[in-house]
Amino acid sequence: MAETTDGVTPAATAGVLTEEQAFRLIAYLTSSAEISLHEPTYYGSLRLIDAASRLIGFMLEHDLPTAEPYLRELKEELDTKKVWSMWDREAYYDFVQAVPADVAAEMMRRESEAQS
Repeated sequence: MAETTDGVTPAATAGVLTEEQAFRLIAYLTSSAEISLHEPTYYGSLRLIDAASRLIGFMLEHDLPTAEPYLRELKEELDTKKVWSMWDREAYYDFVQAVPADVAAEMMRRESEAQS
């Protein structure tokens, strides 16, 4: 566990995942890595998008007053657009290429807001 600059380890309750949720996500990621050895290449991005959605779902089970609106909207978008990989691969690829910029913009917005 990480330590703060004063040498004190933050309380476990400060996290956004329970131990069970973390293990479920680890199990999903590791089993996805194994199965991706046998699947079409683009399934890897689908599994990563799905993992991000699962992580957001776990996070939303906790009190996140400043992040919740954005995360709820992002999860809905991830869950809606990940299925595009099955019938509109070009739109899916466009989405996968665009979503990191959207997340980065939200991170920058949050950082700017915190500095204000």
